[in-house]
Amino acid sequence: MARDSKARMVRSAAALIGTRGFTATSFSDVLTHSGAPRGSIYHHFPDGKRQLGESAIDWTSDQVLGHLRACRATTPSDLLACFVDLWRQSVLASRGSSGCAVAGVAIDIGAFEDNLIGLVRTTFQSWVAELAERLIELKVPPDRARSVAFTAVASMEGALILCRAEGNSRPLEAVATELMRLVPTKTRRSGL
Repeated sequence: MARDSKARMVRSAAALIGTRGFTATSFSDVLTHSGAPRGSIYHHFPDGKRQLGESAIDWTSDQVLGHLRACRATTPSDLLACFVDLWRQSVLASRGSSGCAVAGVAIDIGAFEDNLIGLVRTTFQSWVAELAERLIELKVPPDRARSVAFTAVASMEGALILCRAEGNSRPLEAVATELMRLVPTKTRRSGL
């Protein structure tokens, strides 16, 4: 039961930070959103809001990396489509209002504030590395794979912001269309 309430609070924190930002997400908001008992937040996060933010970033990263690792793509374009679909699901479910908890922290804190920006940096780097590794497995040359992966992560984060501004998924769809042009629809033996 205690583990379940902690997991609910972390998921709620990730959702709220993604839509409101880190500063505007309070413990009270997380408790209301998650339905967890009031005393549990201090029990599970004795180091405060920073610890809750770290947990939200870690949970979000686990979701992204898990999705990428589960993707059974056979071409570079299939892999990018799988990556885009993770964000598309979130945008459609929220009618354009969702964001990414990692970006929510990155935008909302100072560059040298706490160690949170370091966690944000390593999280984004891990997504780029995983995507690049998968592209390399699909015969995209390593230097090109890293560039495409970096572009995909940056594009999706930017698309989420534009979707929030417009309240719909059109920006994500436009970005997705352009991303697909970066990779072949079929794997070539000699690379790109």
